[in-house]
Amino acid sequence: MLNTIVSSTRSAVSRASLVKARAIHATPAATKNVVEKVSEVADKVNKKVGKGLASAIEKGEEATQSTKETLGHTAEKIKGQTDQASDAVRQKAEHASNVAGEKTERASDLAGQKVNEAATGARQTKEHLKKEVTK
Repeated sequence: MLNTIVSSTRSAVSRASLVKARAIHATPAATKNVVEKVSEVADKVNKKVGKGLASAIEKGEEATQSTKETLGHTAEKIKGQTDQASDAVRQKAEHASNVAGEKTERASDLAGQKVNEAATGARQTKEHLKKEVTK
């Protein structure tokens, strides 16, 4: 009989231990169903992809800003070079105009001298012819 009492006591203790053991070993992962697990994994993937896309967008914006700054600087530099070239062309055109004006003035003066010489020669010839005719 003592055997029976010890045996039934062990069995009751054993069952109580099993119930407690089950309660101790119950984990949140074991209590989640497949849908919840898939939802968590999808959420994690979504967040990682979102962070990656946000990072890519930010880098794109930085590259765009850098390009704008570079193009702005380049445009200013080209404008400066264009202005310098324009000034150089303007100066050369003015110089050429001045030289042409001086040459035109010299040619005009020379032509005036030649006209005066021709007029003087014509007067002298006229006077000479008058003298010859009046003799």
